[in-house]
Amino acid sequence: MSEIIATLDEINRYLTTEADGSYSAVYDTYHLKTAFQPIHQVNGDLFGFEALVRVFNECGDELNTEPFFAPEYYDEIDQVNMDRLARVIHVKNFAQFFASYTLFINMVPDALLIHSKNVPAALLHQRLKALGLKSEQVFFELLEHDCTSNIELLDILQQMRAQGMKVALDDYGVKASSECRARFLRPDIIKVDRSLLADFLSGQESPLRKVVGLGRELGAKLLIEGVENAAGLKVARMLNADYIQGFYLGRPQLLSEILLSRVS
Repeated sequence: MSEIIATLDEINRYLTTEADGSYSAVYDTYHLKTAFQPIHQVNGDLFGFEALVRVFNECGDELNTEPFFAPEYYDEIDQVNMDRLARVIHVKNFAQFFASYTLFINMVPDALLIHSKNVPAALLHQRLKALGLKSEQVFFELLEHDCTSNIELLDILQQMRAQGMKVALDDYGVKASSECRARFLRPDIIKVDRSLLADFLSGQESPLRKVVGLGRELGAKLLIEGVENAAGLKVARMLNADYIQGFYLGRPQLLSEILLSRVS
C-alpha cells in the first residue's frame, strides 16, 4: 500500500460484515478483528471496554499484534492505515453492541499526528455522533511510544477535548508514559502499568503510591491495570483507585466470542 486511507469511501472498501453482524477489516493479506476487555469501577460496576485489535493471516492464524503498530517494525503508511481501520471497526462494533458504556481506544502518538491531518477533531466528533455515540464516551489511550512533536500532540489533544473526547495515558511507568508526559498532557485518566502493581505486591510500594499522588495533583482519575487476583483488587481499593482492569475481572475476548456467549 502506498497511500494513506483518508475518506469514508476509501475506508469502507476494506470493511467487511461478519455473519454475527460485527465489523472487521481486510488489509493486504491480513484480517483485523475487534476484541474487548472490560474496565470496571473500583466498586465492581462495569464502566466500559478497551478495544484491542487482533490480526489474522490468510489461513486464519492469529499473529503477534505488536509489529503491526510499532514504527520500528512496519512501514509508516501501512501502520497508519491499519491503525485507522482498527479504530473504525472498534468504534462501529462498540456503537452497535455496547453503546451504553465507555470506549477506550489505543492511539500511537505519531499515528495520531497523521490521522488528525485527515480527520480533524470536529469531523471525528461528527462521525461519532452519526453512530449514535457521544464524544464523552470515548477515551483515546495514548500509547507509551515516543512522539516526534509533543507540542503538536498537545494541540491535537486539546482540540479533541474541546469536542468532548477524553484522554487516557496508557501504561504509565513504561517508556514515554512518564511523569513528564503526564504533567505535559494532563490526561483525564492515568492507566498505571501492571508492573507497578506487581512491584507493590512484592513490597516495592513507592512507585505506585507516587503515581497515586501525581494523579490527585493533576486531577486525573486513576486506573490500575494488571489486577489478576484478589490481592491486586484489595490494593486498588486501598489506594482509592477509580477504575480497575485485569484478568481477575475479565480477559480480552474477540467480539465474535462475546456475541456467541450471549446466544448460548
